[in-house]
Parts: sequence; structure tokens; C-alpha cells
Amino acid sequence: MSKVHSLAALLFLLTFMNLATSSEPPVKNNNLTPEHLLKQELLLNQLIVNIHLLQIDFLNKDARMKMQDSLTLLNQNIPALPEGSNDQETSKLLSSTQTLWPIISRHAAWMADLPVHSRPPEAATLLLALARLDRKLLLLRQEVLTRQPHKNEKLGFLEQALLMQRLARQYLSLTLSELDEDKNASGRLQLQTLARHFEQKLSRLGQDYGDHAHAAKPIKQAQAAWNFIKVGLEQFPDKPIPEMIARYGSSVVKRMTSAHKMF
Repeated sequence: MSKVHSLAALLFLLTFMNLATSSEPPVKNNNLTPEHLLKQELLLNQLIVNIHLLQIDFLNKDARMKMQDSLTLLNQNIPALPEGSNDQETSKLLSSTQTLWPIISRHAAWMADLPVHSRPPEAATLLLALARLDRKLLLLRQEVLTRQPHKNEKLGFLEQALLMQRLARQYLSLTLSELDEDKNASGRLQLQTLARHFEQKLSRLGQDYGDHAHAAKPIKQAQAAWNFIKVGLEQFPDKPIPEMIARYGSSVVKRMTSAHKMF
């Protein structure tokens, strides 16, 4: 049986496992806000980035620890989302999110707990499921924003952090990719587009908050980290540096979330 089929079989079995573990039922969070959903997207993409890093080097202890940290928080937050909403489309997205997450969580936890001397397990199916969940969270956030547009205030820093995670995720995915040249060319174009959008928005944040008493410092630190990332992107794919991109990307995310807390 191939690795892909083995993983698919494992996910199939996990779907029917008893998901009622020894933990207490989560307390439902009825405050469904764009900020809360955006923070879950950040955690989910951090999880994806570290799964990619483990695919590159299964001995990467830092990636393994960060993966476990993300899982712990998501295991608290995703089940605590409301079960439904007055809006039909929002209810569908919430329901599918709640159904998909336990399957992802169990398999990701299994991967994180494998002995470090093991070979990296095939993760294509898991990553596809994570991408689906990421898309559902994005759509859910957009639905909430459509009904509550005033709740989009002061989320620019978190949105910039998420954009960096998506960029790092795309870079790592391309580093691991064995797709044909045409698809790799398309992926590199997407990477360049993400980089251009990130740089433009970071410049705008610098202009808007460059004189802010507290936010100016983390913005400048993020700009310094971005300069290193930009050099790495320019050298890709001839000289891939996935660990460095992930490390500086993580630094940018920390600076952006730090700036967000100041408002």
C-alpha cells in the first residue's frame, strides 16, 4: 500500500473514532468576531508552515514544538466556536469547520508524536485538508465582516502577519514541490505576487504608524526582517533557504501581532 493510500486510510479511520476524549466539552464562544477568526487562521497557517519544515527535516525540534503549540491552541479554540448562526451560510461554514477539525487534529498530533528518527510521513492529504480548513475560516471571516463591517477596525497588523505566513507557506511548499515545470512556474508567480503585496502593505503601515510612540518600533523590526526575506526570495529557486525564510517570517509575524496589541 502506498504512503498516500496509507494516510488516506488513516484519516478515514480517524473520522469514525470516538472523538469524545477525556477532556471536558469546550465552552462555546458566542463572540464570533473577525479578529478571533483571524487569530485562528494565524494559528492554522503556523501549523502548516511547521508541517512543511518537518517534511524538509524531521529532526527539526523547533518546528515540532511549534507544531504542538499550535495544535494545543487550535484544539481549544476551534471546538469552542459557535455551533450555528442565524445566517445559513455562516452556519454551514461553522458546521463543516467543526467536522473537519478533529480529523486534522488527530492526524497532525500523530505526526508530531512520531519518533524523531522516523522518516517524514507523507503529508499531502493532511496538507490538503488543512488548506480546505484554512479556506473555510477565511470564508467564515468574510461572512462575519459582510454582516458586521464595523468590526474590521485595527486588523491591518494581523492581516499583514497572515500574509507573511501565507508567503512562507508558499515558499516552503515550492521547496518541497515535485510538480511539473509549468505548475512550479505558476507557484513562483504566486509567490512573487504575495511578496509584492506584502511589501506594499508593510510600506503603507510604515507610513501610517512610523511616528507612533509604540508601534513604530515593531514595524521597523519587521521591515528589517523583511529585507532578509526579500533577498532569499530573489535567490529562489537556485538557492533555497527554507529554514531562514521560516525563521525571519516568524519574526515578522511576532512584530505584527505585537503592534496589533498596542491598539
